[in-house]
Amino acid sequence: MVNRHVVFPAALAIRGETGMYAHLSELREAQWAEPSELLERQRVLLAGALRHAAEHVPLYRERWPSLTTLSEPDALKALRELPFVSKTDLQESFERLKSDVPRSHVSRKTTGGSTGQPVSILKDGAAIAHERAASWLAYAWNGVQIGDRGARFWGSPKGAGWRRMRYELADLAMNRLRFSAFAFTDADLEAYWRRCLRQRPDYFYGYVSMVTEFARHVRAQGHDGRELALKAVITTAEALTTPQRQLLRDVFGAPVQNEYGCGELGPIAYECPEGRLHVVSENLVIELIGEDGRPAAIGETGEVVATDLRNRAMPLVRYRLGDHAVRGAACPCGRGFPVLDRVWGRAYDFVQDRTGRRYHGEYFMYIFEDLRDAGTPISQFRITQESESALRIDVVSETDLPGTSVDLVERRIHGDMPDMRVEVRRVPVLERAASGKTRVIRNLWLEGGDTP
Repeated sequence: MVNRHVVFPAALAIRGETGMYAHLSELREAQWAEPSELLERQRVLLAGALRHAAEHVPLYRERWPSLTTLSEPDALKALRELPFVSKTDLQESFERLKSDVPRSHVSRKTTGGSTGQPVSILKDGAAIAHERAASWLAYAWNGVQIGDRGARFWGSPKGAGWRRMRYELADLAMNRLRFSAFAFTDADLEAYWRRCLRQRPDYFYGYVSMVTEFARHVRAQGHDGRELALKAVITTAEALTTPQRQLLRDVFGAPVQNEYGCGELGPIAYECPEGRLHVVSENLVIELIGEDGRPAAIGETGEVVATDLRNRAMPLVRYRLGDHAVRGAACPCGRGFPVLDRVWGRAYDFVQDRTGRRYHGEYFMYIFEDLRDAGTPISQFRITQESESALRIDVVSETDLPGTSVDLVERRIHGDMPDMRVEVRRVPVLERAASGKTRVIRNLWLEGGDTP
């Protein structure tokens, strides 16, 4: 109660984010509005965002000066005619993407992304307040409330210093435990479990790979994860597969809520209890662009292109994330926010064979789940596509892999990709990216580089 009513509000005041409470109240009502009403509200917000960008952001002012007089009814049509903004633009034109209007409580966020190429973004306090409001709205769909104690499976700075102190202050304000995803041993995971028993978090939040590793440890040690009585396990930052979701449900006996977002924009969509991802259209316009350049229809896959409606410090307009998603129909939960049926991840988060057919990480996940069910003690794996016809599969296992297991992997893959050479090898650990994330698939052939 002290955190909910004293510590957290004080932290918001210091950061210039006190508007979060008003935004949260508005979103609680807006989520039940008709899609047509939400679309009209979005047009108004979009027109304001585009006018601001055209007037006050040098890069946009050069590209489309005529939008300074844009009217609300024309906003979405005008948006679709604008050029895309890429990660390269963000890297090479950082200064020209900054607004020339001074903003208060501006912070800078740098993210390595999935390819390890860092990009930075400036956000003002008002924009972050809108992001926080959307998050707390969505978390409440599973009963998680402001002030509840969380366990965050995330990055953690090493050593002492101001940066570490900032993390500790943030954890205090958010009433959360922090478990490092950068590097950990079985002893660390056991220590995390003991700390959970002592401090009783209400929910988990973190990288998919890290939370599932913790779940596997809890199960392997014979602990009862349901003893924690979690309200929810909230996963983010990496693709969540069906076997991973089932593992988390089985071990902790709690709803699993997936959150989709990126470092540059923050959270984008949240999973409701019906299992559908809802885009909070009060904060973002999400376009799904098909291969022919047209908007994807319901049930079709398109490239995710995002426009931030709230950030005036450095607006991102038609920003290409590199992700692909499926546009969904109206959700049975009754919320009017736009629906994504599925997020497929980046183009290089697939294996692609000679014919151009792509295989998602979940394809391989089922192969290794079958091996685990058969008794092969595999804790982690990673697929690396080194060329058009070569796969390397690194496996972390307590024991050497029996020949029958290797044969099974090769047979399953060759059944669908007969021309693919497959090398299976046991490794002591899978290297993580600098962010602490892991990737099920590294496609060096498509990606053109070697990053964890």
